[in-house]
Amino acid sequence: MGHVLAVAFPSAVLIATAFAVALAGLLQYRLAARTSPQMKVAVAIFIIGFGALLSVALTQRNLNDSAPGQSGVILYEDFASGFTASRWISLALIGTALIEIIRGFLRKRVAATADPAWPLVASMLIFYLGTVLVQGTLSEHIGFSHQELYLPIVLLAVYYQPVRDLGLILGAAKLIVLALTLGSLLGIAVRPDFVMHRPEAGIIPGVDWRLFGLTPHANTLGPVALLGVLLELHSPSRRKWLGRLSICAAIAVLVLAQSRTAWVAAALIAVLIYVPLAIAPKRGSADERKGFSRAVWTLTGCILLLIALAVGMTALGGFRDTDLQADLGTLNGRFLIWDITLDAWRENVLFGYGPKIWGAERQLRFNMFHVGHAHNQFLQTLGEAGLVGLLLLTIQLMALFYAACRQFVLTRGFVLSLLLLLLARCVTEAP
Repeated sequence: MGHVLAVAFPSAVLIATAFAVALAGLLQYRLAARTSPQMKVAVAIFIIGFGALLSVALTQRNLNDSAPGQSGVILYEDFASGFTASRWISLALIGTALIEIIRGFLRKRVAATADPAWPLVASMLIFYLGTVLVQGTLSEHIGFSHQELYLPIVLLAVYYQPVRDLGLILGAAKLIVLALTLGSLLGIAVRPDFVMHRPEAGIIPGVDWRLFGLTPHANTLGPVALLGVLLELHSPSRRKWLGRLSICAAIAVLVLAQSRTAWVAAALIAVLIYVPLAIAPKRGSADERKGFSRAVWTLTGCILLLIALAVGMTALGGFRDTDLQADLGTLNGRFLIWDITLDAWRENVLFGYGPKIWGAERQLRFNMFHVGHAHNQFLQTLGEAGLVGLLLLTIQLMALFYAACRQFVLTRGFVLSLLLLLLARCVTEAP
């Protein structure tokens, strides 16, 4: 009897699981049919953001290097619960996305209309699927990770949503960013060892810590805070107090994270996007003097701001710190990581080393347990998939840039701002 139960129980669990998945898919299909495309995308953004916050919030970590037993290494006591929650959320999202892809594909087959967004989606699929194919078949050390397919699946499901109004979608994104920034700032008072990495010499004189917040690293928190600023500037909240709260919280986090990448991205966006928009004459304006005056005052304000920042940093000794100069000169130690990545790429110039170029084995070999990627998207892709992968990445970025420029006027530079933020991240990280 016990033997029969031991054999039958796994089969019963498998059948019950399959039935539950089928039932969940049917419920999703019926419910989603009555839901607007805007709501679907907004819910997807909320789920992704909530899952990311949950995966970090459920982790037990100590970022205080001066605490007993730390020895300058970030201590993660337990991260299984956070990863488990993130995994289940990801699987639910992927299952839903696959249903939406099938539904959208069949709908487009019936409509048979041309879609100007398809070249952008095609370049995205070519990049992701192409690099996965190269890494799995032609790289020096072949391998495959199903997680690399998550992003293209979700993006393809979003593409198949005939969205007409972005208000609800941007509102969901702003809500998630606000929860992240406020939670990170609240953590300074409630759980400082969880959100503040200390001691760490940053750019701000007198501040010997960086805010990691509810993200894995300050270099992740900074760009997300900048994203919050861009979202609020592009789509101001109807409630003014909520908009002011979002801007203030995002700026505070952007400063305290001390992410050089985010600061450089903010400067680039200000110079290339917002200054031209500010000095551009309004359409149909009869008073050209007013437009010229606005341009002069805008440029003068930018110049005065740069002078004030330079004088302030010099007065506070920010440029006399030799350790800071050394950090900036080596991009915080990234040159060594880049050299190791390039050495691995040379083993197979065309198709790269493979997906585990910064896996556990090579982390152990170079004693770099804190390094999970090449800290540069171009070098990461080059190392993983060689020159072929780099070509696919270039095609994808060119398609994004072309689309962003075409939509510059319609979106008041918002899409191009997002792309500049992504490109700035690509220099020091592998997003």
